Amino acid sequence: MISSTGIKERAQELLKPFAQSIGNLGVSPNTITVFGFILALVAGVLIATENLITAAAVYLLSGLCDTFDGIVARITGKKSRLGAFLDSFLDRYADFFPLAGVASLAFKHQDQLLFALTLLAIAGSFATSYARARAEALGVECKVGIMERPERFVVLLAGVATGYLSVAMSVLALLSNVTAFQRLICAVERLR
Repeated sequence: MISSTGIKERAQELLKPFAQSIGNLGVSPNTITVFGFILALVAGVLIATENLITAAAVYLLSGLCDTFDGIVARITGKKSRLGAFLDSFLDRYADFFPLAGVASLAFKHQDQLLFALTLLAIAGSFATSYARARAEALGVECKVGIMERPERFVVLLAGVATGYLSVAMSVLALLSNVTAFQRLICAVERLR
């Protein structure tokens, strides 16, 4: 079975020629990061206003930016601590905006279950990211879990593209929180 890390590495290899072309145009990795952040915001607004197909397309472009920024940084030699921080910082907002769009849509339609599931998905998403960042700040690597950021992206994208938001939010609410607790257990074990 191929791990999500293996899939990510293969995808990055396939995308290298495109990233090289972007780098050759002089587009900086930080510009790509900011553009992806803006696209995630637009996707969230489109979800909230029930333009799901357009939202899915825009969200997909946002995800591509998130993939390309790191590849472009590596192949052009423009990796920097500032760029890494900016990417991680704006990724949290890029995670939030589409989920906030779903929460807004649920609230508008008075769908209390979808609203609650979305709030749980937001909590799990942020707890997962925080657990890794805090563990790393304490000198412990903790990248474990069944629902990391790429998987969350795919589940949400599928839910938005198909309109099965309740199914997507159920999966995200459950598995993102399971992942957060997997990281908690990992950190506790390694910090003892």
